[in-house]
Amino acid sequence: MMINLDTIKRLIQSGLKAPSADNSQPWHFEWDGSVLSVKYDVVRVKDRTFPANSPATLLSLGTVIENILYISESYNISAKFSWSPDMISEESAGAEINLQPINSVEPSTDPINHPIFKRHTNRFPYHKTALPKQVLNEATQLSEGSARLLIINSKSLIQELGQLVKVASEIRFQTKEVHEWLGQNLRFTKEDVKKADGLDIRTLALPPGGSMFLKFISSWHRMKVLNRIGAYRLLAKIDAAPVKVAPAIVAIIAPPTPQGAIDAGRLLCRSWTYLNTEGIAVHPYYVIADQLTRLKAGTIPENLIEKAHYLKQECTQALSLGEGETLHMLLRTGYPKRTPPQSLRLPEDVIFTDTSNN
Repeated sequence: MMINLDTIKRLIQSGLKAPSADNSQPWHFEWDGSVLSVKYDVVRVKDRTFPANSPATLLSLGTVIENILYISESYNISAKFSWSPDMISEESAGAEINLQPINSVEPSTDPINHPIFKRHTNRFPYHKTALPKQVLNEATQLSEGSARLLIINSKSLIQELGQLVKVASEIRFQTKEVHEWLGQNLRFTKEDVKKADGLDIRTLALPPGGSMFLKFISSWHRMKVLNRIGAYRLLAKIDAAPVKVAPAIVAIIAPPTPQGAIDAGRLLCRSWTYLNTEGIAVHPYYVIADQLTRLKAGTIPENLIEKAHYLKQECTQALSLGEGETLHMLLRTGYPKRTPPQSLRLPEDVIFTDTSNN
């Protein structure tokens, strides 16, 4: 029994709905009739987001896999994914998902209202209301392979994590490569937003005049000049402020390995989707994990290495990280004050190739 192509397209839509760095959506999908391949689209995204073998990319790969495996159940499809280290390089990353119908492929109704299609980022302010114990207990039980989830609702520890976000952001705003990636992925006009990738500035919860300022500093030359008078400190303080008043923080922790990153991505997407279905908003913060990865890779600017070592030491202590563990993502969570606009996703002809008839 063949799987209907429309069903494959729906699975791909679910995968594309998964989060990615700056909504870069760095994936291309290929269907050969039995295997759905997910591949890093180096031609389309090179030099404007993380390399293929970076933990950030593999984290995103894990979220794609999680979504496709999750929704496959709704279509009565057996889905098994595989990957190997030889599939990962600076310009290559991906996985293969073997899809086999269990019985009737077509569900009685199209699961368009499946929870994964409602998962979204909310960067706007949250209410101070504490999260219900039942929700916290349910979320705490979630895990995936080598990845685990930690929920922080202690006000003092939340404040401490907010301060670490500030330290990490100070490094981030002084790092040319990351700043230039952000500048390339910002979408300021309606026409730019229609490109369906990158960050729609309407999703960023900017104050009046914020978009003009962001556009001004998107140039690294201008940012570098402003940093001489401490602009990075102000921007880092603004970046960290929402974390310090969050009702709860979720930390996704796993080994600093490709498998650890993929496991962390699956757990990230699963917990994020669960919280959204409970009416709880989520705002991801990758900035600490990014600086820890860059410190390990030796790509932190020389004048900021000492600060990065301090960040690693304090993060390890705050989250009680074990030997062979690292932070992969922080999530600010709480009940939203407003529903945010959602980022668009790329059209099918850009991200999908059907070779099943070849």
